[in-house]
Amino acid sequence: MKTLDELVYYCDEIEPVGALLLSGEWGCGKTYLIEHELKAALKDKAVVIRVSLFGMENTDEIHTVVKRAWLTEIGSDKKWSSIVKKAKLSKAILARLDFLPEWIKGLASTDWVSLIDIKNEIDGKAVILVFDDLERCNINLMDVLGTINSYCENQHFHTIIVANQMKIQGQQKNKPIKIDINHGSDANNNDKKLIAEIEYQKDEKTLPYAKIKEKIIQRTVEYIPDYPQIVHSVIMNIHYEEDTYRDFIKECETDLADLFAPADDNVNQENKHPHNIRSLKCAIKDFYRVYKVLVKNDLEDIKKWFYSFVSYTIAYKANIAREGNYGTLFTDDEVRKLYPMFQNQYMLNTVKNWILRGEWSENILEQEITFIKERNRARTPVEIVKSNCVMDVDEEVLNEGFADVLNMAYTGLLTLDEYILFIENSCWARNFDFLFPETINWDKIQEGIRICIEDLIRNKAEGQQIHKIITEDNRKYFTEDEWNTYNIIENIRNENILVFSNNRRLYIEKMNKDADAAFAECQNKVFDVFDEEMAIASADAYAKGNNCHKHDYVVNFNRMWKFNIISSDMKKEKCIQGFCKLLDMLRTQLVELESENKKIAMRHTNDFIENVNKIIEILKNDISKK
Repeated sequence: MKTLDELVYYCDEIEPVGALLLSGEWGCGKTYLIEHELKAALKDKAVVIRVSLFGMENTDEIHTVVKRAWLTEIGSDKKWSSIVKKAKLSKAILARLDFLPEWIKGLASTDWVSLIDIKNEIDGKAVILVFDDLERCNINLMDVLGTINSYCENQHFHTIIVANQMKIQGQQKNKPIKIDINHGSDANNNDKKLIAEIEYQKDEKTLPYAKIKEKIIQRTVEYIPDYPQIVHSVIMNIHYEEDTYRDFIKECETDLADLFAPADDNVNQENKHPHNIRSLKCAIKDFYRVYKVLVKNDLEDIKKWFYSFVSYTIAYKANIAREGNYGTLFTDDEVRKLYPMFQNQYMLNTVKNWILRGEWSENILEQEITFIKERNRARTPVEIVKSNCVMDVDEEVLNEGFADVLNMAYTGLLTLDEYILFIENSCWARNFDFLFPETINWDKIQEGIRICIEDLIRNKAEGQQIHKIITEDNRKYFTEDEWNTYNIIENIRNENILVFSNNRRLYIEKMNKDADAAFAECQNKVFDVFDEEMAIASADAYAKGNNCHKHDYVVNFNRMWKFNIISSDMKKEKCIQGFCKLLDMLRTQLVELESENKKIAMRHTNDFIENVNKIIEILKNDISKK
């Protein structure tokens, strides 16, 4: 019999002798079952009222919430709502009238809901009380179950308790439930009555969950979700940012349902994967951000990236996917065992960092995608070895391609990210007891990195930003040679050398083409120099413009460089050389303008020369202070 049928059967019983416990893991759809399927099944013969016990601190709060929910159910029409509002308003007015007797004012200050007696039927329909999130309640388990029992046993409500029974039992192992012998929370003293009915030793202050459950629960139903239907409902009810993404998710429905397929009954309970519907909803919503970047960059097999993302998100929210001493290597294996659809090769590191730490960078993500495309195009052993983690490469491929990759590393022919991967692979090979066919000479590797960096600075370094990183807490897993080699690259990152090089080259390129575009793109970028090549590009761009252009140029140039020159990163002596070069070229232009008697252009150029002189003076003063 289906879970829903069991619930309906209980609700059709005449005066059940206890509550029904609906148990299932967190997020598996128990609340959805109550709110949608059970209410729909009973709509012609019963009213289902669900209250959440999440965070409740005392039993009086339970009674108040139940009464409010009951009143809401019978007072859904506007007339009743108006009466409720008037009653609240009257109470507030009475409480503020000083001339009234204290006992009347006291009555007015009382929550009027507490004065109402609720009944177990509404308009001839039975009322089904559902108490959700029992394990998340902050009230003593004995007290809260006693309160629930008062509705079931004394007021004859059909009562369903929704909980994760495994969590309750786990909580009791860690913290025994204590009984307050003198406790009694409501007018009928039902909690005391329940305590009196349960056998216990006066000297004992704890009762096992099984004993409490025996006296209150008539029947326990383990929730067996219809995951294909649940997944379908989730997909259909989510609000999507665009139709193409909705269509994409719909195409993935069958495989998502398989992802949530119940684990084999023979599998140990601790090794069963979580079935959290809330996590699925989060994963679908969050993946849209990734989806847009994948589509934009035309990455293949987006469904595989999606399934790995969903698997990882659910595992992360269940505290399975996490970072440890070896990063995420071992927990990734746990995720893979639980969710075979998870493949690390279809999990972007940038996205993983976003899930684990909340750090998002679309720029770094796109660079990683570019790297992945190159890796996927790798066909030869050399291409495969230099672009993949050692644990993902077959031994024969490693043995065939390693020597050539090593030679590339010695001669500066790897990218900086590939050098970092090379260092990591050296560490992982040791961890896997794999010996490379040739011994690594780390002095030569370090020299190769220096050659690579010099070439990047000398030539265009765009696309050669460093995206991979080895965190300091992993230092202990690397040899001294490996770590010293990595630090050469890390120092480049910390000193922003490649950033400065990229920005310098961008300034020169843009200035040679369009001065306005150069100022627009470079005014907020960081620089460590204004050298002679930049001076020549600046002077030539200024000379090309008409008077309107010259006027704007002087303003924009002064605004941009008067802030940059005060940076501690600036190589001030070299900057002085660059600005002096600019000054000489402007003076040459001024002589030509004088010969042509161009008074307005002469005025703009004189202003420009004056501003450059001030910049040079500031730089010289800064140097003299040191």
